[in-house]
Amino acid sequence: MVDFASLPIPVVPYTPVCRPGIGIAVTSYRELLTWSSKEFLAAPHRVEFHQILLVDEGSGTFSVDSTRFECGPGSLLWIRPNQVIQSAPQPDLEADLVLFTEAFPLRMNAFMGMLDDVLRPSHWRLKEAERADLGRVLDLMRDEFRRGDRRLGEDLLKHLLAVFVLTIDQICRSQRASDDHAQVDLDNGWGELFLRFRQELDRSYRTTRRVEDYAAAVNCTTRALARACRAVAGTTAKDLIDARVALEARRLLAHTRLPIAAVARQLGFTEVTNFTKFFIRRVNMTPGAFRRSHNTTYSATGEPRPWL
Repeated sequence: MVDFASLPIPVVPYTPVCRPGIGIAVTSYRELLTWSSKEFLAAPHRVEFHQILLVDEGSGTFSVDSTRFECGPGSLLWIRPNQVIQSAPQPDLEADLVLFTEAFPLRMNAFMGMLDDVLRPSHWRLKEAERADLGRVLDLMRDEFRRGDRRLGEDLLKHLLAVFVLTIDQICRSQRASDDHAQVDLDNGWGELFLRFRQELDRSYRTTRRVEDYAAAVNCTTRALARACRAVAGTTAKDLIDARVALEARRLLAHTRLPIAAVARQLGFTEVTNFTKFFIRRVNMTPGAFRRSHNTTYSATGEPRPWL
């Protein structure tokens, strides 16, 4: 069985040079380009930390786990640890950048346990009011970060980061409610159950795609699991299970040379034809067509360098 984390894709560690010893950096994408070459950023790579990008001016193309996003003014992009990323910014791109380790944020019930959930949205286009709300928090974070070492400085940044990510979560929920024409309950109480389900899904997606098996694993009824998934993610448990399998299928097709039949076996399909039907339903193309459309190199140019 292939361990995705062992694939020959360079991993960038969190080694900031602008303010060592603290698990957060608030800077700009232009500053990032002074420390990492465009060639390295354009090739497949992963980072060991969270990276949130808010575009102010210009444009750029970013690929996150083989999903391509065209980013312009008002685009918000959240890249999570170990997602495979590639970037092609235009020379006019101006964007704020927040980097932080998984250990840095404050713990806030189940929410922080879902920060690294690769099935959560990665890209939003913000309205002017949303950009203003997020910008005010970002300004406070940037000012505090630039002050340098002082008593309580790190605690202040932790609290400001909590406000920042909760604001993003609120924007995400608001946009989802608008799209679904439904009211989203921001305090629904289903977070802990959903988190247990997501953890079990990451452990078991290769062996089962049955909702009943996951409900049994987290000691709840299928009805309760359905309500938790709908309340937190706005979709069904079955859709999330299939999304996780499809994500791993895309990763293996894009970044390994495993035969399609072997990819199918890795993901628990006994027949390659069933895998092909599943993949077409989720991705709208055959596995072979997807692999050809993502015919990239398997390692980035150069060695990872310290970031910021």
